[in-house]
Amino acid sequence: MKQKTLAIMAAGMGSRFGSLKQIHAVVSNYAIIDYSIYDALQAGFNHIVIIVREDILAVFKERYENKLSRNIQVDFVLQNTKKLPKRKKPWGTGHALLSLKNTINNNFALINADDFYGQNAFKLMHDALYKSTNNSNYFIGYQLKNTLSDFGTVSRGECILNKNNELISIKERTNISKEDLKMPLDTIVSMNFWGFTPEVFKITDALFKTFLEENNHSETAEFYIPQVVDYMIKEQISTFIMLESNSKWFGVTYKEDETIVKKQLLKLISEGFYPKKLW
Repeated sequence: MKQKTLAIMAAGMGSRFGSLKQIHAVVSNYAIIDYSIYDALQAGFNHIVIIVREDILAVFKERYENKLSRNIQVDFVLQNTKKLPKRKKPWGTGHALLSLKNTINNNFALINADDFYGQNAFKLMHDALYKSTNNSNYFIGYQLKNTLSDFGTVSRGECILNKNNELISIKERTNISKEDLKMPLDTIVSMNFWGFTPEVFKITDALFKTFLEENNHSETAEFYIPQVVDYMIKEQISTFIMLESNSKWFGVTYKEDETIVKKQLLKLISEGFYPKKLW
């Protein structure tokens, strides 16, 4: 069977949330990540790879190992920092991407654990990765106004597109808030829902080595996926095509976001988009 892989970044510290938000139950015993896995399986993905820290590996194994259909392969990958300079803050989403290089050798999708992307987004990405004849990379695009929190600042990848919906450039923007917007509300942003070909690993590896040389003693510098994507575009290594989803995005950045997310999920369950029991 052809492997169709969804990788999930779940190694974050969740400092703004205050606990392990990646598997924090929002409805019944289910977290946002569970709805993403459900949506991915419905869309046709059959291989789930969860990126975790060593201290939470056992928790994730208990939750997902042997819990899904026997036709679904589940792997766990450590975002390992043992060979890196010691510090408390993680090294960023680009480092999480790099941790997959020895596990994945096919086209794959990559998402955040704590963002809800919607069923349509997973179907669009699955078909682009596994039914398209071109060898492009992809991302799901959202309008900035639909991705803000009422309770504090967020980080988003600001996207500049050409007329063919191909990325011209992307830049990680941090500390975005409703009260202090520095971009138009209809700006297209990335929520870290990517579709990559395996060539991304070689490029990410080289860029991360350069990043470490330049930030070896930093306690806060992070290596972001948009840095990799922007390099690939500028060097004309690959194109990145936006897949515009009609799904509603929502996520839990702050503890206060949880009430809104729960209400939206319960509405989707009542409308028949999700069963009460996912698996």
